[in-house]
Amino acid sequence: MIASWNGFAPDPAPDRKRGPRDTIAKLAAQLDLPVNALGPENRPPTTVWHCSVRAAPEDRILSDTEWAAIARRILRATGIAPKGDTKACRWVAVRHNADHIHIVATLVRQDGRTPENGRDFTRAQREARKIEIDYGLRRLRPGDGTAAMRPTQAEQHRAKRLGHTTTAREQLRTKVRLAVAASSSEEQFFLALEEFGVQVKLRRLPSGDIGGYSVTLPGETAWFSGSKLAPDLSLPKIRQRFAGIEPATGAGDRAAVWQRAAHTTEAVPHALRTSDDQAGQAHIAALGELLDITAALSPPSYRPQLRAAAEVFERANRSRITPHHRKAGALHRVTRELLYTGGTKDGEALALVLFVIAAAVIAAAEWHAQRGHQQQAEAAWQTSTHLNTAYQQAASQPLADLAHRTPDTRTLSRYQHTVRTVLPDHAKSITTDPAWPALATVLADAEQAGHDMGDTLAQAAQPHDLAGANSPAQHLLWSVRARSRKNATGERTTAARTKTTAARATAMPAAPVPATGSAANDPIRRR
Repeated sequence: MIASWNGFAPDPAPDRKRGPRDTIAKLAAQLDLPVNALGPENRPPTTVWHCSVRAAPEDRILSDTEWAAIARRILRATGIAPKGDTKACRWVAVRHNADHIHIVATLVRQDGRTPENGRDFTRAQREARKIEIDYGLRRLRPGDGTAAMRPTQAEQHRAKRLGHTTTAREQLRTKVRLAVAASSSEEQFFLALEEFGVQVKLRRLPSGDIGGYSVTLPGETAWFSGSKLAPDLSLPKIRQRFAGIEPATGAGDRAAVWQRAAHTTEAVPHALRTSDDQAGQAHIAALGELLDITAALSPPSYRPQLRAAAEVFERANRSRITPHHRKAGALHRVTRELLYTGGTKDGEALALVLFVIAAAVIAAAEWHAQRGHQQQAEAAWQTSTHLNTAYQQAASQPLADLAHRTPDTRTLSRYQHTVRTVLPDHAKSITTDPAWPALATVLADAEQAGHDMGDTLAQAAQPHDLAGANSPAQHLLWSVRARSRKNATGERTTAARTKTTAARATAMPAAPVPATGSAANDPIRRR
């Protein structure tokens, strides 16, 4: 014990005859004295307040005196023990290890009143940010109250005992988020949860309508409401999202759907730069859904990085700004179309989708940073690291195949001249880029398909900041590919739709479900 309400620290020497447990019991009795002085009917529902304060691994080792001062600052900030208040709550601070302390207080003041400790978590966090500055510790990003609730210590210990790397709360958050991304209605959402192995308990209103839901995993006893998993997973928030989503039209030509996903996602950075805040937040939320589904549909070799990206981006896909989901309807819709069509074996298609998602995530990081959403911006930047790793892995073979088909020297010279004419400010960086041979191949393919090179390059450059790009040629390469493939698949899609019968339309699945056996690329498939 390094500090206490009465200054009786360090620990009093334990009774040698009865041992340290007797000392702890006596200390607990002293802490509870104000609580026990009240009748049972006058005691507050919660009488114990606990807070752990931990330094970062790279921080210096703080002394007992410094930790004691930090404990007092936290207690003052929360209103549990204001400075100079001799009738405040009783408390102790215990140092278990060199890097952290635990603060325990009773929530009845010594004058019998309850403390004014409303919003104690927010107040403690605000004081912690000041403590980091005053003591030269690692500074964390201030939050805005939209982060998902962290697992409790009891949840973490249970997961460890069971040999799990994540807690039940975290597993449920991932499954519920994926069920939202896989659904267009409330009915589909609950069916998807059951298919994902989640047990669902509905809360009924007196009218019989559904007022909320709770979920748990088989073998677990704790139930979590949607809002306890994440602020945007409450039933009212999910309903708002579904209200802005048009139902997917069903499985179409697989190549066309993946191409449409790339083309739609490529427009996200422009939407973030030009739309209002509600539309911008809606696009970021829809981007989170696309990342969830892409990770689920990706080949096993890419899945760990993409799942890690989706988990980190979960913190970036919401803020205090209320999203207007209908303004991101195209991205919501194409995400669900991807789910219906399943994974792709086309390496170029996957690399293209990963590339445009990565560019959109960077735009989301900049969008959050401009609005002071520091935690969200940091999460988006971390997401881009995972995505870049997955993209490099997915793109290596397609880029090598394209470079192997580089046009002849005369054609290369003509394309270099076109680049200098259309993009004079970026011509040198583009034509000296290691990906220039692959870009030249893509330009040749587009030209052979009847596209004008000047118009194609100009249009391909519009969505991108080529000046700040690490590989401007890759930006143009995938942009050109997206446009040329979009036109090429358009005719096939139209032909396929003319063959679609009413019977097929009525056979649409009620909800997407996880794979039960085949297709390693498709962990989520339709019924």
